[in-house]
This record gives sequence, structure tokens and C-alpha cells, in this order.
Amino acid sequence: MRSFAALRTTETIEAAYDLIAKVPVSGRTVLDHAAELPRNERGAYLIAAAAHFAGLVPEAHRYRLLPVDLRTFVESRRYLGRRGIVYPAVMAAIAEMNDGSYVESVLTGGIGSGKTTAALLGMAWQHYLLSVLKDPHAAYGLDPASEILSVFQSMNARTARDNDYTRFRHMIAASPYFREVFPPDATRGAEIAFPRRIVARSLTGNVHAAIGANVMNALLDEINFMQIVEDSAQAADGGVFDQALEMYNGIVRRRKSRFLKDGRLPGMIYLVSSKRYPGEFTDRKIEEARRERAERGRSSIFVYDRTVYDIKPAGTYGAARWSLFLGDTTRRPRILSDEESGEEGAAVPPEDAHLIRRIPHEFRSEFEHDLLSAIRDIAGCSTLATNPYLINTEAVAAAFGARPSVLSLERTDFVTTRPAILREHIAEPQEPRLAHVDLAVSGDSAGVAVGYVERFVDVPRSGMEGGSTIERMPRIAFDLVLEVTPPRNGEIEFESLRRLFYALREAGMNLKWIGFDTYQSRDSIQLLRQQGFVTGTQSMDADSTAYDVAKTALYDGRVAAPAHDHARTELIRLERDPRTGRIDHPAGFSKDCADAMAGVIYGLTYRRDTWARHGESMTAILQSIARKMEQKDAKSETARAAGQGRHLSSS
Repeated sequence: MRSFAALRTTETIEAAYDLIAKVPVSGRTVLDHAAELPRNERGAYLIAAAAHFAGLVPEAHRYRLLPVDLRTFVESRRYLGRRGIVYPAVMAAIAEMNDGSYVESVLTGGIGSGKTTAALLGMAWQHYLLSVLKDPHAAYGLDPASEILSVFQSMNARTARDNDYTRFRHMIAASPYFREVFPPDATRGAEIAFPRRIVARSLTGNVHAAIGANVMNALLDEINFMQIVEDSAQAADGGVFDQALEMYNGIVRRRKSRFLKDGRLPGMIYLVSSKRYPGEFTDRKIEEARRERAERGRSSIFVYDRTVYDIKPAGTYGAARWSLFLGDTTRRPRILSDEESGEEGAAVPPEDAHLIRRIPHEFRSEFEHDLLSAIRDIAGCSTLATNPYLINTEAVAAAFGARPSVLSLERTDFVTTRPAILREHIAEPQEPRLAHVDLAVSGDSAGVAVGYVERFVDVPRSGMEGGSTIERMPRIAFDLVLEVTPPRNGEIEFESLRRLFYALREAGMNLKWIGFDTYQSRDSIQLLRQQGFVTGTQSMDADSTAYDVAKTALYDGRVAAPAHDHARTELIRLERDPRTGRIDHPAGFSKDCADAMAGVIYGLTYRRDTWARHGESMTAILQSIARKMEQKDAKSETARAAGQGRHLSSS
């Protein structure tokens, strides 16, 4: 078979025409479509279509009709009739993702970027490929009585049905090819039954909805918005249930077990979603694709990550562009001035180039009105939080790295790694310390922080009528922030945390108070009381008070902590729930270290004896909160004394 990769000469075009004309049925459709194209497009189209048919010759025995190429399938009125509707940039991506080189496609980016349309057209293409096989079941070694299934799934049944399946259903119903050659039975509501036991079905959001089925193709929509539930009965270990991951893994296993043959996996999984937070499902798949390309020079995962201004034809938007800085864990996102960005962003430091987006002038007002939403929806980029609690990320970042840690590690499981205490880093050991522990459930990390009041500083406050006043407030110095992870296939042993506190005291640190959240802390509270520590509980989840105090201290520049990237990122990811006012982390992320730090800042700010130790007087508001904390301390001391009394009487 001759090659059609040569120059598009008249001879080549004529040869392409002759080859296409010899292909039964499908060739006639291609030539009919070519006749409807502008003259300047026909040559390239015919050469590409001929090359497609030529490439099918070695496997022609599998087909009852040779399939047309994907462009013809999408554009021709005989099939889907989408010429002039699907933008060329989207068409090129659809053709590449379905060229047989990939088994998964990740489709993400901004709204209006064609990601769902591309996935639906891909699903239609996969059904067309099945329709032209002589015997699909024999081709894949399946029982002819079984179904070959394509599924549509999302967060729940309604979303999958209304957003994707219904559009697919109408797409198929409008196609002359599917009506006449491969007519579906669409009377079943939630499924379309094609001839020869080929079925497209809308499923519920249950991760087991496709159990036992021969799933060849899947469209999983809004995958970044699926449930992530902690302490879930649906998780095998009672830990975190990740709906997207479980659903995806189930589909992958079924595809491989039924259809993988000689290293080839037919069909496709289309993973579709807008972006919310860095590190979500689509980000992880994109990173997996990057790793595969770096290691093997190719990837089985196609990545479609576009914006609406990427896909629309040239001339849709004006030439004027402005620069958007996306921000990171230490800097806020913002619109750059012309002086900051320079021509085409040339003034941006090279190390920040990946954080710059050039946005058409037509979208500027949306970014000025709601920057974070516009970053996600228009620029197609994730943000650390959707309703961020700590907007001043620069102030948060400035608090870290301000002093050395007294521990040799930022992260430990106390089994494979164990931090050493660096005695030389214990500053002002005589100052009373407060520790706060955010204990974890199985599979999660715990957060530990220890700090003290270094000194009091003047903080200017703006008055209601334009004046200002000075407040004296404590500056909080952190000795350590520690992330504690469970060992492999194990759980965190809280005894290790208690041993850490004993070791810090033995190293000369005046560790006086130890606070816990309210989960699994009773035993540790009692045991630490017996060792002379003042212990109690302080939940970071009851209301926002503790975090509000921590936020003020961070913004005032009154916090000095060791470098700890995980804790800093947790703080910046925090969100305020607009309905409840509570401070929480996004689904799938954590705030254990952030809770521990907030607990230390809150606890030290409202302890009367820390103020008295530094010769400062508390305001009336602070005193009322301090009295409550003193009552808790008194209860702790009473409980400790009672425990010692019981111990003496029994000895």
C-alpha cells in the first residue's frame, strides 16, 4: 500500500481519491463529505482519509465495514454532523486522544473549553468502532450472551444522567448512521441497547454500580467533585473513602480483566472535571502522565487541559493580553501591572514563569470582580482554597523559617523514623511551654506543636473614626511543629507522643501545658496528668474562635515558627464554611498541624499567667476567656491530685 505522507501534490490527491473510492460504503461517505468541504481543505482531507484506510488494511478481516476516520465521523452529516460546531482545536485533540495510543483521557481546564463535548464525541466514536466489527464478542473473547458496556458515572445518578448520558442519547438519536445501520433501542430510560448486546448505561454514583459488567468504555464526570469522607464505613479500613478513586479503580480492573489482550486495551476511560484544588484526582493523573513520558518517552494517558480562549479560533478575542500571577503557598494570586509583567510577561523572573497566565483583555472584569473563581473557571487553574480563610498568604509564609526547630525532623512515624531533640535549639528553656496535639484516626496524620510567649509587642490598631490605638499582644515562638504519620499498615501509637513530651522536659524545656482535641485523648490526658503536666481539651472544630486568634497573630507578624512546608500549606488551604462559619480543610486534605499551631497560639494568648509573667495586664475581654481556661486548668490539677491520691492509697 503506497504512502500518503508525501507532499500534497495533485498526483497524491488523485491517488488518495482512487484508494478511497475502492473502499465499500465508507469510501463513498468520505467522498460525499469531501465534496461539501471548501476547495482549499479537500486535498489535505482526502490524503488523511486515505492514509486512515490504508492503515486498516492489515486488520481488514475484523471488520464488516472499514470505519471512516474520526474527523469524517464527527463532521459528516451521515454520522454526527458536527462540522462548524466543533472547533478545530478541539477536533484535533479528539482525533489524537482516540487514535489508539491511549487508554485513558484526562479532560480538564476552564469552563467552555470543550472537555465534556470531547468526551461525549469520543464515547460515540467508541460505539461506532464496535458497530463495524464483524463480531465484537469474538474479537475480545467474550460470551456472546454478555453485554459490552459503556458507562456514564458522576457524583450521583442525576448528574450522570442529566449532564452526560442525556446529551449522548440525543447525539445518537440524531445520527442517520445509528438510526439506519446500528439502530439502538432507547426505550429503556437509563440505557441505550444497541444491536449485538452493546449497551450504553447511566449509572448511579455508587462505586460498585458496574460490578460484574464487561465495561469497555467509561465517562466519569466531575471527578474532582466526588465525595471524600473521613472515618467512612465504605472504606475497607474504616479510614478515608475516596469516591473518585474507588470508582476509577473498579472500572480499570474490569476493563483489564475483560479486554486486555496481547498488551492492547481497546476502548477508553474519559476522566472529566473542572479544577478546584491542587493535587486532586485530575492533577494526580496528569502527574502520572508526566512521569510515564519522562521514564518511557510516551504515556497511555492523554491530557486535555484547555481554556475557552485556547480553543476558539484566532480573531475571537482581541490581541490585548494582561498577566495573571497564580500565586503559590507563600504568595497571593493577583493581576500584574504592565510594569511587573513587561511585554508578553518578559519581566517575570524565570522561576515564576510557570505561575503566569496571559489572559485576553475581554475577561479582565471577571478577574477583578472575583479573582479566585475566575482563576478556576476562566484560566482553568486550581486554587489552594475556594473560600480561603487566610487570604494573606505572605503573612502566613513569613511566620515559617523564623527560628530553628528543636527536632531533627518535620515528619515522623516513630517506627521507621524518629526525631532527635536538638538541645542547642531550645531557647529560653525556663519559659513555660504549651503543646497542642491534634490526634488522628487510623490512616491519618496527627499534628503536634509546642510554643511559648517570647515577649509582648506593640500592635497598632485602626480606630472606627480613622484614629489608631496600640495593643500589647504576645509574640508566639514555636519550638517545633511535627507531622506524625501512621507506620505502614499500622496506626499511630500515642505512647510515642507522650514519650516525646517526657524527653522534651528531660532536655530542659519547661513544658507545662498540653492540650488535645477531643478525639481519643482521654487516656493520654490522664497519663500525662499523672506526670505533672496540666492537661485539657480544646477543639478547633467547635467554632472559629481559636483560628480567629491565630489568624490575627499571623497577620500581626507575631508568630515565629520553624520551617514546615506541610503546616504552612495546611494553613493556606483552610476554608471558612459560609453556612456554618466553621474553619475546615478541603475534602481530601488535612489540617492536623494547622490545628496544633492554632491550639498553641490560642492557648498562650488567653492564659493569664503568661501575661502576668511578662508584666502585662489583660483587657476585660481577654480576662473573661482567661478565666474559663483557668477553670479548665484547675480541674486538671484537681484530677491529677485525685489520681495521685488513689495511687498512694493502693500502694
